[in-house]
Amino acid sequence: MDRFLNVLICPHQRRKHVQAELERLTPGVIYMGQLDMSELPLYQMEWAERREGVFVRWPRSILDTSMPRILSGRLNCAILLAYVCDETTWGYALYYKGSPVDNFRAVPGYLQDGFADDTPPERRAARLAQYFPASKEDIQAYLIPWTQSDLEGSGAPAHSTDPHPRGDCWQLEDFLNTLVPWTHGMLTSDQLSPTAAAPVPDPSSPRENAPDRGRGQRPPEREPAPDNCLPLLTEVKALRRGWPFPLSLLYALLPKKRPAPEVIPHQGWTARELEHILDRFCGGALDRLELHFTVQEEGAYIRRLRKTVCQSFRLTIVLIREGRRCMCLVLDDQNSGVYRLIADRKTYMTVDSKDLEQTLFHGQRVEQYVVFQRPRPDVIHQEVNFLLARLDCRDDALSPTTRMGVWSSQVPMANTQAARKQHQELRQLWCME
Repeated sequence: MDRFLNVLICPHQRRKHVQAELERLTPGVIYMGQLDMSELPLYQMEWAERREGVFVRWPRSILDTSMPRILSGRLNCAILLAYVCDETTWGYALYYKGSPVDNFRAVPGYLQDGFADDTPPERRAARLAQYFPASKEDIQAYLIPWTQSDLEGSGAPAHSTDPHPRGDCWQLEDFLNTLVPWTHGMLTSDQLSPTAAAPVPDPSSPRENAPDRGRGQRPPEREPAPDNCLPLLTEVKALRRGWPFPLSLLYALLPKKRPAPEVIPHQGWTARELEHILDRFCGGALDRLELHFTVQEEGAYIRRLRKTVCQSFRLTIVLIREGRRCMCLVLDDQNSGVYRLIADRKTYMTVDSKDLEQTLFHGQRVEQYVVFQRPRPDVIHQEVNFLLARLDCRDDALSPTTRMGVWSSQVPMANTQAARKQHQELRQLWCME
């Protein structure tokens, strides 16, 4: 078998919804940076659907802890990822609405990834009991890390009726049978159904080529690529790196001494010029970079006029460098929303959103942003490229859960006068206008 045997448990969900979100996940995750999920083996997944929820099982050479987190955010529910590693140990990760709730391993140091959590079993059992129909007393004994004597084969079952003792990785089956009774026997069952392939559309069919009335009578869109977004680019501003000390200190001492931005001509730009300006920022030559776009909304079909009416709105990407840290802001005028990019995804996956630090960027205080000692411009570069490639199609490119939790949002997205006013104040605060 592969190194990990993964099990996904989605209570109160339907298979068609879970599978649809997994299929949506695959095309875009190759841009995610460190963790390559482009080979997520949907074809190897085996399914079981019950009235109480969905059970999915598949082998994998790596541990897909980020996939269930995205899935729990999209489905707005609790999701449990349980796994057996090397037929030696087992563990689980629990997520709720895109946030980590609990993470347990029977042998904490087995994977040598620095995982260490001394949460008492009583607290873990209380967390699990909030989302699954099991009493804390019944599952608490499974949540005690194994000792060396357990690994040497002298362990005892967690319950007298359990066939697998402590030190046996298939104790996970006893744990799941107790925690989620409707999954009884599914971990080792050979009766699960494989993933059904999606039907291939017929390009000659009139129904496939007909315009979609729900999307404003627009023809099928091209595959996203950076070239498709360049006609939407309306302005490029940059601030060269010319101060030997942090700009936050300059702005604190001389509030009115703000360097004037440089307007960069962008007519005739191709993907090569766009890559070049991003490389200049990520390489440290620029302290700030602004990319302004004019994007059309999907539009509404007016029957009286017999045409689709589209309105345009402004969308701005702001890249800011302060010392050895970077930040990316997206200001979406259509939804009066501001999104921040958190660059170090690996660390962010283990940090509670309530514990995010505060920091200064060019004299402005930023909340709910993770500060890291070493820069990660390579991740910012990839994220910006992905966002630029999806501007024309939108396709949930700004959704925090779609973007794997790396986008944190500010200002509730609402089409109200107060939200628009607050959004304009933030735009004036962060843009070089």
